[in-house]
Amino acid sequence: MGLLTIDEDLCEKDGLCAMVCPFRLIGLEVGSSFPRAVPGAEKRCIQCGHCQAVCPQGALVLEGAEQGCPPFEAALLPDLVQLTQLVRGRRSIRAYKEKAVDRELLQRCIDLAHFSPTARNSQQIGWLVIDNKEELRRLTEHAFDWMRHLLDGKDPLAEYYGVQGLIRAWEKGYDGILRHAPGLVVMHGPTGHRLAQMDSTIYLTTFELVAFSQGIGTCWAGFFQIAASSWPPLQEALDLPDGHELTAAMMVGYPRLKYHRLPLRKETQLTWRS
Repeated sequence: MGLLTIDEDLCEKDGLCAMVCPFRLIGLEVGSSFPRAVPGAEKRCIQCGHCQAVCPQGALVLEGAEQGCPPFEAALLPDLVQLTQLVRGRRSIRAYKEKAVDRELLQRCIDLAHFSPTARNSQQIGWLVIDNKEELRRLTEHAFDWMRHLLDGKDPLAEYYGVQGLIRAWEKGYDGILRHAPGLVVMHGPTGHRLAQMDSTIYLTTFELVAFSQGIGTCWAGFFQIAASSWPPLQEALDLPDGHELTAAMMVGYPRLKYHRLPLRKETQLTWRS
């Protein structure tokens, strides 16, 4: 089997697959020939699947996607009212129940979020889920050691982040870094991959909306992410795959509180240019 398999009984030679290919890897003469991969296409194809998705007749199959391209059903899309509730109703959760999120449910949310776009469809970002209470505490202690290091070194960031108060609260039993969340989702990508953080942010933005729709609360773990980017003991404790570094992190758990209103936001700063 080559890069493309064409069902000649179904293909209408309309050229849609050639038009949609982002790298022009499909050639045909509209109305007279069947689609074909251009020379060298196998090396340049990013497996985005646009060619297969755009064909109304389902006449094209991309190598490796024989069973993975079900039909799109527009009738199942949420309307704008439903999307408003999803987007505006999502809250950054900082108070969690102690119960860990069901792993099967979390896996489904992650699998769905993994369909998010990545640079050149590279899909190089990995997921790490930590839901062990003792392990989360150990990692959090490393993050607080980073804060103590800032404080001891009179680093200006110590005052900016208010680390003295956070450390005092931690010593009294309150976690201002991971908020006692029963789970942490860590994204990691190849060191030096320039768009790894962008890809990770897209993944987690999608994930938090999917998670919210399933009753799961999330909050971006900013302090933890900053600590992990600069504190070797925390990096070592995370034990990410060789050649990978943390790119983003998000707390996860069942919300302890229920929200009943949709807060306002500042007016959108929008400029139209034509």
